Amino acid sequence: MRYLNTILVFFGIAGLLCGAQAKATQAPQDSTLQKVEELEKTVNTLLNKIEKQKQEDELEKLMEEARKLKSVEKKEDHGVGKKFHSGVRQQSAINPNISVSGDFFGALSSEDANYIQDPSDYSYGKNGFFLREVELSLVAPLDPFTRGKSFISLTENAITIEEAYLEWLNLPLNMNLKLGLFNAEFGILNRYHDHALPQFDRPKVLTNFFTNGNFGGTGLAGNFLLPTLFWADASIFDIAIISSGSGISFTDANTINMVGVANYTSYYDITHNTFFEWRLGAVAGYNDAARENGSLVGNLSFNLKWIPSDRAKYRTFDWKTEFLYGSRETPTGTVNSMGFYSSIQNKINASWWLFGRVDYSQLPYDNNQDEWAVTVGADFWQSEFVFLRGQFQYSQRNFTYVIGAPGPYPDDYSVVLQVNWAMGPHKHEAY
Repeated sequence: MRYLNTILVFFGIAGLLCGAQAKATQAPQDSTLQKVEELEKTVNTLLNKIEKQKQEDELEKLMEEARKLKSVEKKEDHGVGKKFHSGVRQQSAINPNISVSGDFFGALSSEDANYIQDPSDYSYGKNGFFLREVELSLVAPLDPFTRGKSFISLTENAITIEEAYLEWLNLPLNMNLKLGLFNAEFGILNRYHDHALPQFDRPKVLTNFFTNGNFGGTGLAGNFLLPTLFWADASIFDIAIISSGSGISFTDANTINMVGVANYTSYYDITHNTFFEWRLGAVAGYNDAARENGSLVGNLSFNLKWIPSDRAKYRTFDWKTEFLYGSRETPTGTVNSMGFYSSIQNKINASWWLFGRVDYSQLPYDNNQDEWAVTVGADFWQSEFVFLRGQFQYSQRNFTYVIGAPGPYPDDYSVVLQVNWAMGPHKHEAY
């Protein structure tokens, strides 16, 4: 329409000019001026029509855009939420996220002592092939305020519940509340399931103080987001009362063994790609069936991680260090013990990780017995669902008696080849 009006103006002007030119020799001068005035009026009229048409075209364009936006809003409103008109909810809408992971390994040791090669509280097994665990995970939000999580462990000899708990979220005082069976928030690695560990096994100090499983139990825990302390970007305090005890640091001789756990965490964003956190925690409870002697295990840990935001798929550096200090009351006095580990993981490309770890640990009930270990290895991530791991470890032991594990306790060299796979949304992350 805009172009048609322009053409009409052009031809109108041309026609008038031609008419004026043809009569110029015959008409008097005042007639010529009259024609020019009429021509100007005609041009102005046509220009006004063109401007009016342009405004109408712009208005029509805006109205068309408004109609499109209105149509999009209606579609979005129509798709928000789910409505169950019959009163019976659709099963697919309430099913939890279900995952299954498998952890298989083969291990060879230079020694065949039972303490080393038999699966126990201190060893996953050596000199053979083992299915360490098949884990079934069920996770779901129950409503806007709560969520439920359950993790069931299946081995060749037993079916056990690793964790099964309910969480209330975003309560007053910036608190989350947890109740059920869960791993305590204590140190860096205690909440990691075995398939998510940065190395194949847990550090010796954690194994000697708490066994090679997670330290946890049935009880109640609170998680509080605190005002920032010590110049941190975030500060968190966790406290729990649980029924727990492995028979090493804390007794398992009673039906109910109450243990208190506290953990403070400070988190810092050092740069855009680097963060650092430190933790201070403690566990307190009884170490004897008569509940006359208590034990306290303290933890100080540090974690530094570098993940370049533009190359996170290819490079990561992760350093973890934990120190444990134990104080154990006995009828003959107090036994103080300690231990630590320090580990490094370095992601060198999209598929390969290299790692190393140094361990030292005294036994919590006899500080004259201790153990050293050096570990190196590599992970190959075939995909986010499958990874393979090779690990070499040298352990030096100065043991004469270990609770629940008859000797001898020789030094040994060991090699582990591990394959880990996952099906479903819960893969190999720390949990």
